[in-house]
Amino acid sequence: MNMDRFDDLMSAISFAEANEHEKARELLKARDTVLLAVPEGLVDMHVLKYALNLSKRIEAAIDILYLASSDATDPLLETFISETRKENIDCSLVRKEGCMKKEIQDYTEKKKEVLFVVVGSTPELDVACKAGDKSLSEAWRRLKCPLVVVKRTVMPELA
Repeated sequence: MNMDRFDDLMSAISFAEANEHEKARELLKARDTVLLAVPEGLVDMHVLKYALNLSKRIEAAIDILYLASSDATDPLLETFISETRKENIDCSLVRKEGCMKKEIQDYTEKKKEVLFVVVGSTPELDVACKAGDKSLSEAWRRLKCPLVVVKRTVMPELA
């Protein structure tokens, strides 16, 4: 057992003793996770499959961080979520708006069980969230886990 998991168990005991049973359960349910960050309009089945295969290999859940300005969900994501259920992989969809880089950093700071972040290679990854932000590679150095950038597949246009 690693020290982080031991700390979680001790924290869960403390919360249970303080009648904070829901928080105790949450800590006990924590499980290794792959974070799949997907921006609206740029969902790529190749990237989704990579995250699914990685999750199966390391027996981890998948959290999808979906950056979208609307409430609609991409049909490819819905298909992907169905596929994870068929494979008995815990999968959850978390909707956010704003800067992908910041949302990924915030998410991994709060959820320590994220082992990998999987993203597609998109120009949006290298766009600064606000003036004065550092370059992509420097900004990711603070990330607490490996960042896996999967080359997006380009669909040829039909003439």
